[in-house]
Amino acid sequence: MNAPNGAELIVGDGRTRHAKHWSKWLRDVPRIRRKFGRWHENLDPFHTNETASVAFLANSAAKAGYLALTEYITLKRHASRGRPFRHGRCDLWMADTASECSWAFEVKQHFASSKIRQDTFDKLLRHAYDDAKSVDRGEADDRVGCLIMVPGETALEDPQHTHHFDTLCSSSADFAFRVGGGISGVWLAFKVVD
Repeated sequence: MNAPNGAELIVGDGRTRHAKHWSKWLRDVPRIRRKFGRWHENLDPFHTNETASVAFLANSAAKAGYLALTEYITLKRHASRGRPFRHGRCDLWMADTASECSWAFEVKQHFASSKIRQDTFDKLLRHAYDDAKSVDRGEADDRVGCLIMVPGETALEDPQHTHHFDTLCSSSADFAFRVGGGISGVWLAFKVVD
C-alpha cells in the first residue's frame, strides 16, 4: 500500500469540489483508526460492519468540521412503475456550512477476497448508486453511492492486491480513496448521481 497511514485519492480529479471536501473529511480517518487500534488490538470500525463504518465516517466528518447525520428517515422513491415516494432511511448525510453544500450517501460494505471480479465490484457500487438515486433530490445538493471495500484475510497488505483493488475502483468509480491506519487499508469508492 502506497500510503499505509494516510488517505489517498486514487480516482477522480483532485481539483473538484467533491475531492477537496472529501479529502478534508477523510484526512484524519487513519489517525482515528489507529486510536481505536490502541484501545483494543483488533478494533477497527471498518472491520466490523456497515453500520459501524457509517457511524465512524460521521464521526470523522464532525471532526473535520462538517455536519453529519446517520440512519435518518427521509423520503425515497419506490422502485415501482409510478415511483411514488415512501419513507426510507438514508445512511449518511453530510454538509459543509461554510460553502453551503451537502451530500446524501447510501453506503454498501463488502469484505472482498483477493480475487474479487470487476463485475462483482461494479454490481456492488451500482447497488449503492441505485439506493442513492432513490433519495429525494431535495435532500442534498448531491446524492452519492459509496462502496466500502474491506480486504479479506487473504488480501491484507499485498502489493498485488492493492493494485487490483485500485484498478477495480478506477474502472467505475467517480472518486475513490485508499485509506490506511487500521488493520488493513480499505477502499471507499464513490459514484455521484447525475
